[in-house]
Amino acid sequence: KRASDDEEETPEASTSKRHSEKRTKRKKSHRQKNDVDQDSTKPFDAQSADPCDDDWLSLTTRNARIVDKSLAIKRVMDKAGVAKLGLAPRRAGKSTFLSMMAAFLSTHSTLSEGRRKELFASYALYTTEKKFFNEHFAKYPVLFLSFKRDTPTSDTAAAACLKGAVLKAVRPYLGLLLHRLSALKKHDMKDTPEIISQKMTLKNLKRVYLDLLKGEHYDHADVTGLIPLVMEALSSCLEMRKSVVLIDEYDKPLVHALCEPDVGQDARLKIHRLYTSFYSALFKSNEDLEFGIMTGVFNIPLKTGSSGLNNVEAFLAHTGAPRPVLDVRDNSCLEYCLDIGTRSNPFEDAFNLTVNDVWGLVNDHVDRHALKAFPDAPAMKLVELKRMMMAHCIQCYNGYTYGHQLTVFNTYCVVKFFDDLGERVEVPKDRPIIYYYWTQTANMTMIRSLRSDNAEAFRVYVDCLSREYMQRHSYLYGGKSATGVLTAKLEALDIDSQSNSVAQCMDVAVPFNSHPSLVTLADICYDEGRSSLTDWGLNGLSVGAVFRQLYQAGYLTPQYNGALGIPNEDVFNSFKIEAESIFSESGLAGSILDPTFHAIGIGSGDFVRFASYVNSSLATSLRVSEASLREDYHHGWLQALLTPLRHYGFDQRAQGNAEGGFSDLELIPPGTNELLDAAQSDKPARPYVIFEFKRLDNEDKQTLAAAMTGATRQKILKRAEKSCKDAMAQIKNRYQHSRFTHADGSSALYLVALTFWRQRFLMRVSRLIPEANAVSLTTWVKEAYVENEVTGKSTSSVLVSLNSGDLVANSIFIE
Repeated sequence: KRASDDEEETPEASTSKRHSEKRTKRKKSHRQKNDVDQDSTKPFDAQSADPCDDDWLSLTTRNARIVDKSLAIKRVMDKAGVAKLGLAPRRAGKSTFLSMMAAFLSTHSTLSEGRRKELFASYALYTTEKKFFNEHFAKYPVLFLSFKRDTPTSDTAAAACLKGAVLKAVRPYLGLLLHRLSALKKHDMKDTPEIISQKMTLKNLKRVYLDLLKGEHYDHADVTGLIPLVMEALSSCLEMRKSVVLIDEYDKPLVHALCEPDVGQDARLKIHRLYTSFYSALFKSNEDLEFGIMTGVFNIPLKTGSSGLNNVEAFLAHTGAPRPVLDVRDNSCLEYCLDIGTRSNPFEDAFNLTVNDVWGLVNDHVDRHALKAFPDAPAMKLVELKRMMMAHCIQCYNGYTYGHQLTVFNTYCVVKFFDDLGERVEVPKDRPIIYYYWTQTANMTMIRSLRSDNAEAFRVYVDCLSREYMQRHSYLYGGKSATGVLTAKLEALDIDSQSNSVAQCMDVAVPFNSHPSLVTLADICYDEGRSSLTDWGLNGLSVGAVFRQLYQAGYLTPQYNGALGIPNEDVFNSFKIEAESIFSESGLAGSILDPTFHAIGIGSGDFVRFASYVNSSLATSLRVSEASLREDYHHGWLQALLTPLRHYGFDQRAQGNAEGGFSDLELIPPGTNELLDAAQSDKPARPYVIFEFKRLDNEDKQTLAAAMTGATRQKILKRAEKSCKDAMAQIKNRYQHSRFTHADGSSALYLVALTFWRQRFLMRVSRLIPEANAVSLTTWVKEAYVENEVTGKSTSSVLVSLNSGDLVANSIFIE
């Protein structure tokens, strides 16, 4: 350094400076000639590269919304096994968790060890598991690879993608290793066997690295072998701990190649073999591996023939999920058992958000922004805002099961929702499409590969899934004219932000049992042995293969009753749009819910079919306690049962006020609806239906078997008949039955008196048809049912008969 700024430079110093500059230029030219990265020949700065791609670190350092998932690190590491594969639907927070794990374990990062420790200081892993934290924090070389942006369409492109990810993963440690090699050459060390071995290892490592770095033509074996070489060198030459390998979205390049129609089957197999050999080199018989974690969406087998990776344990959404053991006597739940043996799922706390996680975000958002929007708002106003926001998240982003967590939220959708709200604290009541994030980002490419000859079978499953989702959704959340069971509980809840009352509130039993086909579908999707590369052949996918992919992608989720179901409103919108498109492309007529429309029958005025549908739905519903079987229970149940008719334009009005009369439920037909016209191929009908419900108490507190004896059954039946007669009179007395102007334009008006006893019923239907009078007003006159409409229509579970021109359906008198 000069003594002063204005001191003159001597000739000797000037000459020395020129020589120094020339030497620097020659060195630089030599490096460029050999095409060697300048930083590859000197020790890397610990902050010059980050193995975890900065996801979690960048989120925490800019004070983004972060839910503490740190305790899941301990649970994942405590689970036995060298290599674990955590599979979860997209947008579940897998990348953030894995990058947090890398930031916790890695010896090298863009942030210093001290700064990272400060970031973890407020996390549960640090505050509650101090011993574990100190044993593992910043103690391991971490090789972090992310394939989330890799979309190869050929084996050459796949090798290039893999090479880039490998070079990025080893970069934080390569400088240290090459510096060690330089030190061994520079210092006059005795060539002991250990030193010779280190030199050979490091020279081989340098050769492989430079071959990959320099040329476009390289041996694929070098790509798959570089990371194991680095792991061996770190352990033997620098005496570091065994390495940890973390791979995010391991399946992304494979799935892209499988779904891309321009990729031939030969290229698909080559890409699969390349990644299989790479993963095998990392996880199979690698003595320098401490453990490995991979995350992804799809469970793609990593085997070629009889060889491949067989020591990676996969954990899917259903792994460790409780499944009810039902009492065969009354279908009630005796206990819960694990779905697959006794395996637990170590990732169940790592992915997705729990009820308490989301409730914490709701409180944080409202408390932070409410004073700006409502500076003089009372405390009750803030509670109401929190209820509304929580209800929206539950309805749109909840509904998943993962491991033992029976109700979890999609991480991305929840966080994006709060980001889009900004400083607002009120959710629009009509829930605009901008809040449907799954719909915006959905890509159901795998459905497009469905074989055309399987389209009809696909529709059967889609119908069952759609029907049961709509019925469950209506029962829980209600609609325009009624409040759902869960919504009512949320509205009545005295919310304490420090309690678990919200989670307890969500423990609602849904009375609808799943169709047996959906239990079969669950077994197909859970069977890992059926997942094979041949599913993705050029001839298209089978129905089972398509639904396996849909399940793993998060369009379906395990249900409490052992079936599969659609999780929430956001996903259902996307599912429905794509399914309708597939039907259209496959040349199938009609809509996704046509089988349900015909089964319900009421949309076409077929009340014989409707009686059978009500009976089968009651018979397969999960049992509820006698105390809960109030009239309003059946009201909500039937309203939910009819919800699929909304798809055809029908509307419902609960406790409807029409011309001074209140009905329990009205089913209102549409004016014009193309889907309805197509479903009613024989003759278009627009039935208007008015329901009145009654419920019989179990006066004698008898068991079902005792109540079904002759005398007792006759007594119950007479009570039910009187109840139906009273209900029918109630409808006619409440309305000006000669007009019923709300039904104008309908093809027929049906008055339905429905009496429930336990899970049985008696139904009486009176049919009226329109007739124009002298002043051009529509009046309604009774059209009696005739004998041939009921002859032969009785079944083993429902008796159908006539009574004074009314149709009577009875399941009480059946054994």
